[in-house]
Amino acid sequence: MTDNKSIQYREAAHLAGQTRYLPDLELYEGTLRGYPVSSPYAHARLLELDTSAVMAYPGVATVVTAGDIPGPNTMAPIIDDEPCLLPVGGVCGYAGHVVCLVAADTLETAKKAAALIRWKWEVLPPVLSVEEAMDKRSFLFKPLQLIRGEAGEAMKKAPFREKGSLQAGGQEHYYFETHSAYAVPRHQGGFFVRASTQNPTDNQRFAASLLQLKASDIEVQAGCIGGGFGSKQAQANWCVAWSTLLAWKTKKPVLLILEREQDFRITGKRHPFKASWEVGFDQKGRILAIDLSVAFDCGWCTDVSYAVLHHSIFHIDGAYFIPNLHVMYYPCRTNKTSSTAFRGFGVPQAFSIIESIVTQIARSLGKDAAAVRWQNYYGIKKNNTTPCNMTVDHNILRAAHRQMLEKSNYSALRKQVKEFNKKHISVKRGLAMVPGKFGISFNESFLNQAGALINIYRDGSVLIHIPGTEMGQGLYDKSRTVVSRELGVSLERIRVSDTSTAVIPNTTSTAASTGSDFAGSALKDACDKLKKRLAPIALEMMGLKKGKLDWGNDVIACKEARKTLSFPDLALHAYMELESLSEKGFYKREGIGFELETMEGRPYWYYVMGCAVTLVELNLLTGEFSIPDVWILHDSGYPIDKGIDLGQIHGAFIQGMGWCTMEKLITDETGQLQTFSLDNYKIPGIYELPDNFHIELFEGNPEPRNIHNSRAIGEPPLIYALSVWLALSDARGKMLSLPATREELIKPLYDEK
Repeated sequence: MTDNKSIQYREAAHLAGQTRYLPDLELYEGTLRGYPVSSPYAHARLLELDTSAVMAYPGVATVVTAGDIPGPNTMAPIIDDEPCLLPVGGVCGYAGHVVCLVAADTLETAKKAAALIRWKWEVLPPVLSVEEAMDKRSFLFKPLQLIRGEAGEAMKKAPFREKGSLQAGGQEHYYFETHSAYAVPRHQGGFFVRASTQNPTDNQRFAASLLQLKASDIEVQAGCIGGGFGSKQAQANWCVAWSTLLAWKTKKPVLLILEREQDFRITGKRHPFKASWEVGFDQKGRILAIDLSVAFDCGWCTDVSYAVLHHSIFHIDGAYFIPNLHVMYYPCRTNKTSSTAFRGFGVPQAFSIIESIVTQIARSLGKDAAAVRWQNYYGIKKNNTTPCNMTVDHNILRAAHRQMLEKSNYSALRKQVKEFNKKHISVKRGLAMVPGKFGISFNESFLNQAGALINIYRDGSVLIHIPGTEMGQGLYDKSRTVVSRELGVSLERIRVSDTSTAVIPNTTSTAASTGSDFAGSALKDACDKLKKRLAPIALEMMGLKKGKLDWGNDVIACKEARKTLSFPDLALHAYMELESLSEKGFYKREGIGFELETMEGRPYWYYVMGCAVTLVELNLLTGEFSIPDVWILHDSGYPIDKGIDLGQIHGAFIQGMGWCTMEKLITDETGQLQTFSLDNYKIPGIYELPDNFHIELFEGNPEPRNIHNSRAIGEPPLIYALSVWLALSDARGKMLSLPATREELIKPLYDEK
């Protein structure tokens, strides 16, 4: 069980259902509803487009097509292959590709009018599999290659060699709040946009570019949004751009909210892949060489796949030192939604591959996979550099492994599993361990920066502005905690403002598990500046010329002089003395980056590590399974908020379990998505929860390079869910593809003789 005594100051509105998302806002009078109109084909050339009947429909205010856009028709975050709207003569990339936009007095009116569009298409054959894309050499960008040592030579000399493969599907983000934006024209020019986004600055940049405006003409604001999980990192650009284009054309406010089915069909998913490999190893299970090829289904355009595949390939080693390695990553272009950022950003895919390889080695040698993992972990003083030549610092892999064996009583549990399986024919148990090693930072150096602003008011209350967006991950709470610790002000006095590009410019996306790292560090910088400025005033108020000040519990104290001063009194006096009570903070991480050709460098600021063990019970006749116990040991350093970190571990594990076991995306032979609602797409519910969670935080390993010696929490724990999939594979006695759905779990029975 988790620690119920941990301090938890929640954004309680989430839990109480009081968070106000975009559909809950009071709208300006005359607000129109926006509606994007999508291609009905997965791959087709748009020959003609006639919207006259739509414009004539009662209640319709306007239609926007590609030809109406004043600026460049692009929303591509990395490689310019993503138009905002499909132009006549252009080729749609997937079923859902947006062609034009309708604004009307109601959503129902807009939808009815959109059905009157007259268009002509030249239907083309779609590419719907990575196999076909590989055959056609249809790639979005140059394939990635990672080389270490001499994999070919080492493979020839290896005492044992095995070949294997793994296929994994995508995953729908399924956030509470669908993609949405509310664009309002301003009387002085420009637009105010309230958006459900993780990336206000990119939204601002593209909206301004499309309208040929300056970035300062667009203010994008994000309140507490209803989940993101990566989908709203790049693809939030769409609703912001579309709503702003409609507001520009009509000169009226426009609210654009994707309906759930629309959101399913239009937005991107986790990257599916197909991997094949050869591995060479010795009698102890030590990996000597790996030759690996992975084809990723990146969908119709690059989106952020270029970054995802780099992040993934830098984690293909998992938690293991691999002396000889040759890896090829192929970014396959298919006629599906553009695969995009998703919690883990390519790392879960990499870990599933390397853990499959380790499991295969163990089965080949007749060993427990946990023993093979132990043989291959990164070392402390040797075997401690990754394939990109980065040193693995603060390595707890073996320590966490050892503690996990003890906490789960792994050896005894393995014996119990064997005994149970001997006695039962149709029900089997499985056991698996998975370690984690997750790099934290954006790989691109310029993205590793953040600003913040702190305003102290005369009554001693504090308002903070941060660069990140709150989406349920606890960023607001952690930001308040950092300021409370640094200024010594009680949490009740601190409020977090909505994120705005007008207050904090040039923000980086709230992604890569860097939200608290960046916001907390920038806030600390502002706090340090404020204390440096306010300290002399505090000493003067105490009648002192010098002294060491302690800030805490709304009091500033000089213990050696036995003098105290309340924070509100200091704030008021500083104001009366004409001292500024407002301060900006800034944080940057220098030295992050790598060489594109050699793939060597320092792509991460630090690593987050941990370990998990899962026990499953599988009914071989129905494919139903239960999870009696899960043990997780995770290193958060010195957590800023232990309660939040424990909650993030629970949530990440369950979301990862969905990808591993039940969330299956199905596309038919024409490229139409068949799984577009919870009627046909299964996500984990209360009945899928493990019976017993045993979650603990690893103690005694602070991260000196990060705010308050903490470590990031959002994405890394998702890796632990792979232990469910591996435990099911253990119960079945063979490796399963991802997701290991009920159909997948019983299918081998009918294939076996």
